[in-house]
Amino acid sequence: MKQLNTKKLAFLALMVAMQIVFTRTLGIDLGSVQRISFSFIPVTLASAVAGPIPSGIAAAVADIIGFFTKPTGPYFPGFTFNAFLGAVIYGYFFYKKELTLKRIILANVVATLVVNVCLGTVWVHMLTGSPYGPLFTAKLPFQGLMLVIKIVVQALILKRLTDEAARLFR
Repeated sequence: MKQLNTKKLAFLALMVAMQIVFTRTLGIDLGSVQRISFSFIPVTLASAVAGPIPSGIAAAVADIIGFFTKPTGPYFPGFTFNAFLGAVIYGYFFYKKELTLKRIILANVVATLVVNVCLGTVWVHMLTGSPYGPLFTAKLPFQGLMLVIKIVVQALILKRLTDEAARLFR
């Protein structure tokens, strides 16, 4: 957090805006609990460039602003916590580290299992009262597909985007 300067704050603000656009405008809702979105791109880029806590705060801010600009259901702080935690996990794996395929796979598996599958299922269960087991099972195929998409996209573009973004702060 010590190294946050005006350039990094502006960069994080841009990542927040991109997350909102990718999620709320370009995202495709599949019912009330699943959404296809490429918002993971600015989240992982912010995590790799700014670190775990600043990117986590940016992701939480994006979730809150996104909800108020285009709500898709009731506000629930658990999903904001998921946004924060997912970015923190990516930051832990990517910030100031070599972006290897192994690291990308591991980061995405951890984030998907902990944040999207486990915690996401708990939040939906709390909101809807639906049984936990069927919710958990229903999330697995979609999250598996998104896991593969995230790994492929990040493997293809994250290193290049991170290098370009890092040049801004030299």
